[in-house]
Amino acid sequence: MSSHSAVSYQPITDIEFSGLHLIEASAGTGKTFTLSSLMVRIFLEKYLPNQVIATTFTRAAAAELKTRIRLRLQDMYRDLQAYRGLTEQEVLAQAKQQTDPLMQHVLLHFATRIDYACERLKLVLDQLDELFVGTLDSFSQKLLREFAFESGKIERAQITDDAKRYTRQLIHDVLREWIQAQPQALIDGLYNIGALKSVDAFVDVVENSLNFTSAQFQSAPMPVLNWEVLTQFQSFIQHSDLSDLQAYYELDGEYYTCINGTSFRNGAFHDLFTVHLPQLAQVLAGENVLQIFDAPLASAREAAFKFLDKFEQGKIFKKCPAEVSDGFYHHPLIQQWVEIIRHLGILQDQLEQLQQYLKAYLCLEVKQRLPQLLQQKGETTFSQQIRTLAEALQGEQGQRFAIFVQARYPLILVDEFQDTNQDQDDMLASIWRHPQRYQKGCMIMVGDRKQAIYGFRGGDMLTFLKAHQDIKAKRGREYQLSFNHRSVKELVEVVDHLFQQQPDFGEQVIYDPIQAGSRPHPALIDQGQPNVAPLRWLMLSDKSKEAEQVAWKIRALLNQSQTGDLYLQAEQAQLLIEDDIAVLSRNHAGLDAVQSALEYLGIRVHRPSRKSVFDHPIAQDVAALLTAVLHPYDEAKIKRALLSRLIGLNLKQLVEQEQTTEGLSAYIAAFDHLRELWLQQGFLSAWQACMNQFNVWQNLVAQHSKDHERDVVNLRHLSEILSQHSEHYQGAQNLYHWYLKQLQAPSQRDWEMERKLSSDAGIQLMTIHQSKGLEFKIVFLLGADKPFKDQNTALNFSTIDVAHPENGQVTTQRVIAIQDKQRLSPEALAQNEQRSRAEQNRLWYVALTRASHRVYVLMQDQQQKSLDALAFWKYQHGNFQHPFSFDEQALAECPPPFKSKITEPKLNLQAQPLPTQRFYARGKTSFSYLAQHLKPHQIASDQLAAQDQKLEQAADEQDHLIVERSTLTQPIHWIQHNFPKGTLAGNFLHEIFEHVDFQDQSEWITEIRRRFKNDYGSLWDQLYSIYQQDFPENEQNESQLYQWLADWLNQVLTTPLHQGFQLHQLQAGQFLSECPFYLALSDRVLAMRRIQQLFLEYQIEMPDFLEAHAARYLNGSIDLMYFDGSQFHIADYKSNYLGKDFNDYRADAIQQNMRQSSYWLQAALYLVALHRYLKVKLQHYQIEQHLGGATYLYLRGMNGQADQGYYYWRPDTEFILRLDAILGYFD
Repeated sequence: MSSHSAVSYQPITDIEFSGLHLIEASAGTGKTFTLSSLMVRIFLEKYLPNQVIATTFTRAAAAELKTRIRLRLQDMYRDLQAYRGLTEQEVLAQAKQQTDPLMQHVLLHFATRIDYACERLKLVLDQLDELFVGTLDSFSQKLLREFAFESGKIERAQITDDAKRYTRQLIHDVLREWIQAQPQALIDGLYNIGALKSVDAFVDVVENSLNFTSAQFQSAPMPVLNWEVLTQFQSFIQHSDLSDLQAYYELDGEYYTCINGTSFRNGAFHDLFTVHLPQLAQVLAGENVLQIFDAPLASAREAAFKFLDKFEQGKIFKKCPAEVSDGFYHHPLIQQWVEIIRHLGILQDQLEQLQQYLKAYLCLEVKQRLPQLLQQKGETTFSQQIRTLAEALQGEQGQRFAIFVQARYPLILVDEFQDTNQDQDDMLASIWRHPQRYQKGCMIMVGDRKQAIYGFRGGDMLTFLKAHQDIKAKRGREYQLSFNHRSVKELVEVVDHLFQQQPDFGEQVIYDPIQAGSRPHPALIDQGQPNVAPLRWLMLSDKSKEAEQVAWKIRALLNQSQTGDLYLQAEQAQLLIEDDIAVLSRNHAGLDAVQSALEYLGIRVHRPSRKSVFDHPIAQDVAALLTAVLHPYDEAKIKRALLSRLIGLNLKQLVEQEQTTEGLSAYIAAFDHLRELWLQQGFLSAWQACMNQFNVWQNLVAQHSKDHERDVVNLRHLSEILSQHSEHYQGAQNLYHWYLKQLQAPSQRDWEMERKLSSDAGIQLMTIHQSKGLEFKIVFLLGADKPFKDQNTALNFSTIDVAHPENGQVTTQRVIAIQDKQRLSPEALAQNEQRSRAEQNRLWYVALTRASHRVYVLMQDQQQKSLDALAFWKYQHGNFQHPFSFDEQALAECPPPFKSKITEPKLNLQAQPLPTQRFYARGKTSFSYLAQHLKPHQIASDQLAAQDQKLEQAADEQDHLIVERSTLTQPIHWIQHNFPKGTLAGNFLHEIFEHVDFQDQSEWITEIRRRFKNDYGSLWDQLYSIYQQDFPENEQNESQLYQWLADWLNQVLTTPLHQGFQLHQLQAGQFLSECPFYLALSDRVLAMRRIQQLFLEYQIEMPDFLEAHAARYLNGSIDLMYFDGSQFHIADYKSNYLGKDFNDYRADAIQQNMRQSSYWLQAALYLVALHRYLKVKLQHYQIEQHLGGATYLYLRGMNGQADQGYYYWRPDTEFILRLDAILGYFD
């Protein structure tokens, strides 16, 4: 066997970081420890964090993996410090004594470079935030954004949080179109058999099919229905008389005793001719024969079909004279009715086939239309995004894209690889498993095929098997983790022995033997014996008592623990508590019964919430409060809000308040003020004010209730949701109506599920799917031998072998179809059952490997004939026997509750004084935020939620209301007067000055054209429209307009500024354009009052500023930072419009505008930023010698003349130093 085909059991030391690697990690074998160890090696030996990708199945798992990686790096860095200064031989000697395989490997390979290894780890820890650890969905989003140009997917799409809404919309539209295209008779038939249902009836099957978009969807042609054949029998029906057969069907008839009582029990034959056939005849004789498929006639049709079946089998009569039976079988009435029933059955089968066809049609149409609908809305889903990425990687351009990605991220680690779907694997294979490039990078796939249990989410074992074949074909290495560190040795051995009874789980999943690992476990002491019979089979005498038996047994265990007979033997005996026990079930019905039984006994229960926060009564109270805020003069709405738990008035208090002279006017005024606050400063500001004004948090907990914590947590949760969505739904009414929609249709989206409470403790109840990856000390497994039942009854999964059209290579493809036992082939049905049974076997493997100390298996088949669930292994070779396995008897009665005699000691609790210095989060602010009160166009934005928005270059430029001069002495040029106003125009001018060469005018017009064409088309259209109106004779002469812009630019650059200096004198290296900065602030509240007082001391008045309590950084961007030969200065371009005359842009007018717009603060902050920059960058820096001033260039008023269109301000050195001290530094 070659080295490439041999399986390694030491991936931590054996992996070489190139090519393909597959690690199969059975349950409890230390997978996360292995992955974090491999990451240490990767960072030490080959790559840095920003070159590595790690993906896993859930966001929670990703967070845990990144935490474990960081801790492993920190531990390794700390431990390696001890080996610094040792000789090579001393390090090698220490390596031989190590039990940690990673440390041993590092010491052996870095024996001569310990210092290098330490410094490398320090560098990695500093850069670890650049490591991407997330889900494959979030990784695909990252790739499409980071490589938008290379992928060809430049347009941005927002991930929708309500994908089901689009699915429902498409089902509705497609179903309506299909119904309108069909004849009315066909629709009537479908409706009568109950095939035409609401949209909700089709959502599950359509969404399930969307999980397998790469699979081939098998659909049959639409069946042709011939319902007119029933009308041919109308004449017969109208003239037929069933009384001719009374001798056969009447209870006292001559031949009734000859009727087979086994075939027709309880007078069914009599009812057939006296009730059922007359009912059918009445409908067939009418005008609308399709009414025969109405629901009320279902029993009549069923009786007729049963009669037809017995007729064809010749089982109508028991032993009787031949002339009696022949007389009946050949009677013309019977012959005709048999023909009618036969056609009726054919037509009913066709309608049922049409129902299956309709489901398939909806699946295919929604699959085809969904991408188009999402694109129209500018949204996408995670699954659609993966598909988009997989498609972008196809073809020649796709391979170039893949090369870019692999070069950027040469190593990827894919955890839970067994749960990847086909689209995800296609994406991964295109980049890291490409036949020509897989050796240039490294792909490490980690998973356990025995734990592939998420078929309902799109996971498919066929995907894993095909990827495994691909890895083997490319000479990839395989590894296995074979030591279980989760469970005690006795439990590992007995579970291993059980699975070896039948190692073939199905779908090419073969169980490999597992041994107990070296991780120490405290023994579970039971009656003085350690780890006694950790696998216990509890046979029920009455299967309906399963929940009761579980609850009784749990109480018995807790009682036993309280008496000291059951405990964990650690340094100090640890009593068994409710949190140590879990109950697992395949479905929620079993968990509901156990929860009820446990709560009846007074035993605490914790169950992961499946309830939306919008379903809680607090959500209705929040809606009432929002309604009152937006309708402050509607007394009915005000009263509803006042009676909510948030405000806490009762009916008596409300009536008393109404009878006072003041009435509700105070509340109306309060709500009106909150509405104005919402409209002006955004939702969060208003909401926080509302919470404080009405003492909402105090009201919630004012009365004693066990639900206080749930109420508070849900209110905080709803507040967060509303705050987050306030930026997506601009305007108070939009946010309000969005919230009301959520109340009407709560969903199961992750972000809206109720959060865990700190008091959530007790017996852990969850499904087996939910328990994957978790560990419990004692586990109860419900229904461990129940008959197999396929959970997916909507779709049928089969396979087909397909030959590649070019190379002829045969591959196996997944085929899905609507489940239909009448139409699908026996082979396809058998493949579907085999797939479902194999997944069930894997599900029970997951269930049985959750416990660390003991498992109770609930069985109900006393005949021991079942071969489903865990019985598949227990009864494979007779009844399973093992020294650590025990058949436990069911309890005959409920154990009494044990009352502990141990009294809790009374603790003398003393609260510590509140700290005088508070901690504030390290937020950031900017001049634009501090001066937001000056911007009326921004009042709809949430000021608290918008603090972190990206600054625009001209975001602070404002055009105040201007009183125009009646007479103009020196009008400004046409281009300066008519150039559009606003932020967009300001951004354009900023970019022009940023990119042009101040000394070379030859490319100015070209740059201006490029900017208009590429980024500012709407701005050009607006300017050119004004130009055409004012100069119709030059309508086709665009060059004149471009020349005016270039002339304007030249006038700005040649205007003499301070001491006659002109900007066109600047050479490369003497200035920085659009220089961004982050100014560190002190770790306390930003003292805006002190800053304002400082300006007043220097006779500079400005309006009040917004507070920025949480700001620890101030960010901004200086338009121009330059050196004039002696000092460093800043310049700021302003496109503000002050009037039509150049006199409107003299120094006094500019100072007045700077006061109105608070530009003095901006200039001062920028000079402090320049001061700090020079202190770091300039040797021998002296503020008096090197720091210049700030020039504010009002572009519309500059004409190349001195003292025109600008103002230069150089504050006193003391002013800059005092402002610098007020801002402070972060310690």
